[in-house]
Amino acid sequence: MMRPADTQPLDDRAREILEAVVRLNIETGRPVSSGLVERSVRRRVSSATIRAVMKRLEDRGYLAQPHTSAGREPTDRGYRVYVDTLTAGWGLRRREAPPAMTRLMERGLAADAGGTRIKGLALLLSRLTDALGIIVGPSWETVKVVRVEIYPRTLRRALLAVVLDNAQVRTGLVAFDQDRTAGLLADAAAVLSHRAAGRTVSEIRAGVLEPPDLLGSPASRCANELAGETRRALADLVEGEVELEGMANVLEEPEFQDPEPLRELLRFLESPRLIRQALGDLDNRAGEGFGVWIGSENPVGGLRRFAVLTRGFAIGGRRGVLAVLGPRRMGYERAFQGMDLLGAAIDADPNRVAS
Repeated sequence: MMRPADTQPLDDRAREILEAVVRLNIETGRPVSSGLVERSVRRRVSSATIRAVMKRLEDRGYLAQPHTSAGREPTDRGYRVYVDTLTAGWGLRRREAPPAMTRLMERGLAADAGGTRIKGLALLLSRLTDALGIIVGPSWETVKVVRVEIYPRTLRRALLAVVLDNAQVRTGLVAFDQDRTAGLLADAAAVLSHRAAGRTVSEIRAGVLEPPDLLGSPASRCANELAGETRRALADLVEGEVELEGMANVLEEPEFQDPEPLRELLRFLESPRLIRQALGDLDNRAGEGFGVWIGSENPVGGLRRFAVLTRGFAIGGRRGVLAVLGPRRMGYERAFQGMDLLGAAIDADPNRVAS
């Protein structure tokens, strides 16, 4: 159980010392000594005072000491304070990306002026952030149906049109094994539209429009028949493409001297469906802006040794996700800058990832 002191905000000196420990740990990958902190803080503070503050931060769960004679390193809670400070002022700082990063961005986009696709963007994201870059392309799964329309052509043929809420229309030609009058088709279309309105492509693919026919009326039987055709009209809409680049950026980190984190990461990365589901869930939880999950905060069990950052984007009502994955001590500021640059480029020109 948390001690009462844990709920108290950090004073300015403790926050500055904590942020110094985080920055130095990110840079070196090692526990940080009080002497190193003393040389890096802006205000003049004695080494004894820094040691005392670091001990209090450890007692409150912001720092940990891996060995008795070692310095200290941030816990998930310590990293969270640092990240929250970064994101709190990001609206004013987002345009402060280093010129070298901006040039890298421009070169990466210019390399495929004909329209950079998902794989090239994932590679660019990795280079911008020095981490594992993952892009889940925009999916049709969450697009909703507005209505279903039926246009008779003959007594045994009709055109089916599925109107989606992103202004797209999917059509299919329906062939009946016996005559269907225009009046019957109109009644069946009304039944089917009522069932389909507000349902997602994913739900319709799963058969939600084809319940047992309890009414047994001609219109309901015809609606069930047309429901199968509706599902088939949406069958070729692809799930979001998944691309990842920059695995070497992660493997070079000292955290992977322990093979268990590597095994957990590989288990996650070997399944595109798992990546889509996990990052889609994280994006939904994040809402607008950045989502940041550090270590034990992550609801995806296999990723609790890592930090994951997400940023959503939308194209024609279809949602995609940019994600950066790395060790808990990843360079968060660079990651935010890289994701922001690439996300802004996609927002400005959605055709870069349109499929």
